[in-house]
Amino acid sequence: MKISILSCLLTVLLNFPGISQKLDKITVRTKNPSKVATYQVLKDQTTKHGPAVIKYRGTLGFHEQGHFTQGERTGVWEYFDAQGDLVQKFNFSTKSFELLKDFTSVKEVYILQGEDLVQVNTGARPVLLGGDAKFYYFLANNLQYPSSALSKGISGTVGVIVTITKEGKMVNPFIPKEGDKDLDKEALRVISLIPDEWVPLKIDGTTMDSLALLYIRFQRG
Repeated sequence: MKISILSCLLTVLLNFPGISQKLDKITVRTKNPSKVATYQVLKDQTTKHGPAVIKYRGTLGFHEQGHFTQGERTGVWEYFDAQGDLVQKFNFSTKSFELLKDFTSVKEVYILQGEDLVQVNTGARPVLLGGDAKFYYFLANNLQYPSSALSKGISGTVGVIVTITKEGKMVNPFIPKEGDKDLDKEALRVISLIPDEWVPLKIDGTTMDSLALLYIRFQRG
């Protein structure tokens, strides 16, 4: 019996190195995006393992917190907006939301059925982890009004369609209705800065690729 217990303990220690190894707490600061991440790593390694808090600095700054296991996000992560209100709770173990406040950044959703592009009108949509807080944070801190458009008094809203893959990646952005070329170019540049941290569209339990329409608004003054 003693040998069996010792064998079980050894198995646990080998499979969960965070138990047998000490953890170092570190803080990492980045400039673009401007954020401060505090988390733990396995001693003498760079593998994230343990609780973490990531704070985005600047206009509309927000934060998120959760847990890493062997470098991967696990368990429930919480996402807060600029006012400190909890807007999302996402369980990385079950790949599902435990809390989801309104996410309005995605205006329209389409899926490909055969050769036809069909709009999804059920309310289902891909969701950016961090929600509107993360979406508008990246716009507020990166959008640059093109001087050429500004001097001509050109303003307006640019629609950008992106593909959100079933793996949660954002790819292939394009402008469905072209307007001022400089506004369009800037809209595409800013959209490309949004992290690949999407929960893909799910319909009737099936995860699938989708096309999402996003708006970038250029306003003078």
